[in-house]
Amino acid sequence: MAASIRNVRLLQTLRKTQVGTRLSSNLPKYSDEESLPADRRFDFDAASLAARGYCRNQKPYAPPSDVQQKVLKFCEKYLQSSEAGTTIHDQKIKYLLLNECGKAFSHAVPNSLMHKITSVEELLTFYMTPVETTVPLDMMKSIDLPKNLHIQYDYVRFHPETDTLFGGVSAYPKESTVVTGLKYKKKYKGYTAKTQWP
Repeated sequence: MAASIRNVRLLQTLRKTQVGTRLSSNLPKYSDEESLPADRRFDFDAASLAARGYCRNQKPYAPPSDVQQKVLKFCEKYLQSSEAGTTIHDQKIKYLLLNECGKAFSHAVPNSLMHKITSVEELLTFYMTPVETTVPLDMMKSIDLPKNLHIQYDYVRFHPETDTLFGGVSAYPKESTVVTGLKYKKKYKGYTAKTQWP
């Protein structure tokens, strides 16, 4: 990625300085408003990363109780077989089968896994696998943890007015506690440490 950006910038520099008429005539022409061509921009990647945060952008999926019967019924309809070892050779039939399953379960096969589903067994495995979208830390709240393991979900911030165990003395003197996030400014109180100059 860095090499492609470097190449585009090099091409722009060559075009601006117009080194050699033959070289500059072969270079792609860009307007001043868009410095990079459409296939070299990274706006979409940055926007999608900012929107989805920690988790991938997926819908949660819990397989229904009759998922196996429905998938085998669709396989019988399109492949004329419901055996687990039956392979899907024809691309048109595969499209129709996956489209039918996606509509029935409101859970479509993503493009990244489409090439892996080549048999009835793999299709069944996909639709019988639940999709969890919760963060692993939040999932631990519903798990029965061992007695010697304790997880503190809300972190503790030191403040000299409220933490009086040691008389409001911090373990890190002359270091301020700054709360920068808008969400946590309401929850946690920051303070500025007093510094003494010689």
